[in-house]
Amino acid sequence: MAKPPTDDLYVRYMRAFKESARHTDGCAACQASQDCPEGAPLHERFARLQDTYNARQSNQKRP
Repeated sequence: MAKPPTDDLYVRYMRAFKESARHTDGCAACQASQDCPEGAPLHERFARLQDTYNARQSNQKRP
């Protein structure tokens, strides 16, 4: 049986989550909700992908 196609958006979303969380674990500024110059783009990418993924999921649930 063939594997279902990989959901690229979901994979990118989860990768962004891991990168953001990994950075936050070692960054005092980001832990205090004061994104550092290195962390800000990671957190922004995660938030953007999360919004896109959630919007797609919401659209798929509608009749």
